[in-house]
Amino acid sequence: MDNVNVILADNQSFTRTGIITILSGYLNNHVTIDLVKNKEELFGKLRSVQSHVLIIDFDLFDFDSITDLSEIKKVAPCMGVLVITDNQSPEDIIKILDCGITNYILKSCGEQELIEAFNATLNSRKYFSSRVLDVLLEKKNIIRTFQSTNGHITPAEVEIVKLITQGLTTKEIAVKKKLSYHTIITHRKNIFRKLGISNASELIMYAMRTGIVDSTEYYI
Repeated sequence: MDNVNVILADNQSFTRTGIITILSGYLNNHVTIDLVKNKEELFGKLRSVQSHVLIIDFDLFDFDSITDLSEIKKVAPCMGVLVITDNQSPEDIIKILDCGITNYILKSCGEQELIEAFNATLNSRKYFSSRVLDVLLEKKNIIRTFQSTNGHITPAEVEIVKLITQGLTTKEIAVKKKLSYHTIITHRKNIFRKLGISNASELIMYAMRTGIVDSTEYYI
């Protein structure tokens, strides 16, 4: 088994010990876990070490706002990010989604859920705990009243929606569809205009609500 490099950004010693113990046992000690205590250490590590997964509780770090997390994806775009927190605020979860992070579980999770979430993050799959999904789906002012069918967006646009919800960037979608970057930008603008939405998190909610994607894809 190849060694897995993990950055653990959590200032609770109990949580750190638990995560290290569980992952070390699961990966038969084929894991290197670097601990960071603040934003400066985190970004220094991101720039100096090629890590596979970042595990972070954003509430315990000296971020000015949650949107600072989007900088992580810019510095290390290929690294998976798994949020493990006690925060169940729908508004904060939506902000995390808008930062391009689609792996989110709660600290009340069990050992098996942590392992499943870690595996999903490591393999570029989405993972939301069922409770996090429930919080999102219960938030009526976040999930707008959409039409119950997909008839008002074209089949080509449905395919673009699926790729966006999978976390692909505009450039990656263009390569996959063998279309120009600007064509995908135009599709994206048209989709948002037709659906009356303004960000990717609302698009994910729409896709789950209308069956374009299966909500079970968000927790393995």
